Amino acid sequence: MLKRRDVLRLYRRSPAGTRLYLRIKLRICPLLRLETLYPAAGKIVDLGCGNGVFSNILKLGSPARDIAGYDLDPRKVEAARRVHEGAAGLSFETADIVELDYPEADVYTLVDVLYLIPFEAQERILRKAFAALRPGGVIVLKDMDRRPRWKYIWNACQETIAVKLVGFTLGSRFYFRSADDYRRLMEDIGYAVEVVRLDKGQPYPHVAILGRKP
Repeated sequence: MLKRRDVLRLYRRSPAGTRLYLRIKLRICPLLRLETLYPAAGKIVDLGCGNGVFSNILKLGSPARDIAGYDLDPRKVEAARRVHEGAAGLSFETADIVELDYPEADVYTLVDVLYLIPFEAQERILRKAFAALRPGGVIVLKDMDRRPRWKYIWNACQETIAVKLVGFTLGSRFYFRSADDYRRLMEDIGYAVEVVRLDKGQPYPHVAILGRKP
């Protein structure tokens, strides 16, 4: 399993602010545990990849992974490219993931992305990913559950600061679904769904929803 130091070493030449953000992110978000839920090889599409932290973690975890990241913010896409510049099987492009023509892939992933996208567009994304997945492929959706309630409220307060006050992420309001809501929606689309809790020992309601295409 990857260690925090492995990821921090990759960013050792990044600006101090980026390195501080990464240290905090790795402590409050179970990205390293999330990485273990992915196959060791295959084509992975990271929707809403931001500055590429999780794409880079996936590549560190297994160089055999072929990863393409897409994000709406060109500044973050450029930052993502700089970290693993020139690495084979890793690319980043600026795109609106709602309108993007989805390439065929073994895995689609969205890490803390959908809560910033309106509910109707969330469903559209999940349906497009299902259509683009190869048979037996999987979508890995990392989000925040609405239970337990105290964790959800704590997270909503933190996101309000990060999104609305600081402007750290593009977006103006939140569209959180519960894990049960995601399960029902994804099963209706055709996914076989598994929910994995990631919030043990954390004040945030981290959860992963895995949807496999038959």
